[in-house]
Amino acid sequence: MSEPLSTLRADLFLLHAPSVYDFRDRDDVLFAYLSDSDSVNVTSIYEMYPIGFLALKEHLRAHGLSVDIVNVAALMLQHPALDVDRLLERLEAPVFGVDLHWLAHGHGAIELAGRIKRAHPEAIILCGGISATYYAEQLIQYPAIDVVVQGYDTLEPTRRLVERIQRGERNLEGIPNLLFKRQGRIERTGFAHKPARDSNDATVDWGFYRDAPGDVAATRLIMTLPNTGCAYDCGWCGGSRSAFRQVMGVKKTLIPKHHQRVVDELRTLGPTATQTGIYALQCYSETRPRFHAYLDAVREAGYRQLFVEQFHLTPEDTLRRMGQASQTYILLSPESHDPVISKLAGRGTYTMEQMEAWIPRALDAGIAGVLIWFFLGMPQQTPQSISDTVDYCIGLLERFPGRRVLPLLCPMVPFLDPGSRFFEDPEPHGYRLFHRTLEEHRRALVEPLWHRRLNYETRWLSRRQLQDATYGAVARLVEAKGQAGVLPRGVCQGILSAISETETLLGEMEQALTRDGALTAPLRDDIRAYNRRVLSHSSDQIVPLPRPFGGRWFDDFTVPASMLAQLQGKAFHAARAQGEG
Repeated sequence: MSEPLSTLRADLFLLHAPSVYDFRDRDDVLFAYLSDSDSVNVTSIYEMYPIGFLALKEHLRAHGLSVDIVNVAALMLQHPALDVDRLLERLEAPVFGVDLHWLAHGHGAIELAGRIKRAHPEAIILCGGISATYYAEQLIQYPAIDVVVQGYDTLEPTRRLVERIQRGERNLEGIPNLLFKRQGRIERTGFAHKPARDSNDATVDWGFYRDAPGDVAATRLIMTLPNTGCAYDCGWCGGSRSAFRQVMGVKKTLIPKHHQRVVDELRTLGPTATQTGIYALQCYSETRPRFHAYLDAVREAGYRQLFVEQFHLTPEDTLRRMGQASQTYILLSPESHDPVISKLAGRGTYTMEQMEAWIPRALDAGIAGVLIWFFLGMPQQTPQSISDTVDYCIGLLERFPGRRVLPLLCPMVPFLDPGSRFFEDPEPHGYRLFHRTLEEHRRALVEPLWHRRLNYETRWLSRRQLQDATYGAVARLVEAKGQAGVLPRGVCQGILSAISETETLLGEMEQALTRDGALTAPLRDDIRAYNRRVLSHSSDQIVPLPRPFGGRWFDDFTVPASMLAQLQGKAFHAARAQGEG
């Protein structure tokens, strides 16, 4: 006799969708290497959920509400035979929240909302995030979406909504920042909840991560977010000063979180901090006193590593504090070696000569390493200028031998951010847009070839040229890293083989689509095999090694293993029965 299926209950479930919902069944879309830039430890399914989920969870819990996060994307990757519809049936709640924070989830979020609605027709389906805020009027038109909550801080509106639904009320009037459906009409409560201080005022509890399995290839990693918004105005960025004003409708574009909350968050890991690294988000917008206090808290808590983005070249007193706080790595993003392009991209706060003179001072002050990112897809950036950037990167490897100075390349994929200056006013900056609406972006995510998913091209780079330049540039840089001893030869050969295989398959797909308007059956088999291989692990350009799913902070910690075993598809159970027999 089979075990009865268990059920998970909460007042609110927060669910994170894959970028393309049915990615496991797709043999007509290539989830190609570098089509997600490979800049962080996620796949092109974008299985990392926004850190705001954790703030929502803690805020609602502090008011007596039960909240759990179910990372559907991560579960689908880790358990390829998982029956998601049966999983959704086993979740019981009056309200389900689906994030549309990044537009890269436009397909998955809308499809997942529809499946939740089929499983729980009486439940309220809530959607929020930056992209949900930008596209609120379009998003609420989708049948499965009952409520869109707008804003950078949705803690109080969400709390009030869940409490009201929990009491059996469906009238949401008086709760700010909502678009909701009532008797076939769309109601709007006004976008008025915009805290000007103590943004996302909740203490994230990382205690759930204490006993998570370690990653053999890299240290465990959490994220901290000491503020909301940005002090800077990069033209391509959906989180920039201009974008924040455009999307959120505010004048003040940098809202700090109470410092003690950040300190308390760092302490929640306890002794496990010594085995954990931190990706310190948006510290470049902090004042020097606040940032120094943050570094003191990191040091006191004993974290093993710290990765900090810096907009300017860090002054020496701060460098020393960084070196004392942890094994600290600084991330710089000049975007291009060319000062003209760098400035047009919104950077240009230092020249390459100034950076090269600064690097030895940073290393002498105790910085463990400097990671330097160059962006592909910027104004006035031609194929030749990208090649010149690679030449510059190779020169950096020669000038600073060893692994402590690491240049990296990142294409701007899949989308130019709505709300950014380049998206809102593309022509003066040399951009042309292919997709503007939410539905256009949703459809673009299932284009077979990744250069056709891009919502932009520039006057100097077509979409196809950006794809080709990306593979050519990364391949050259990987070869140089192998010659310099920065990466083992075997690792380099694996990356170069992956690039070659990807380019060949993309070329075959493009030929078939151009010639016949369709993909052949053998080609679909190749696509399916490629996707399964690429999506069987995560990686990134910093540590370009296959890493298993399951040990990252955003992997799922809610659905128990016993339930997952029950919810595997028929093929899984048939194979297991055959093995037991």
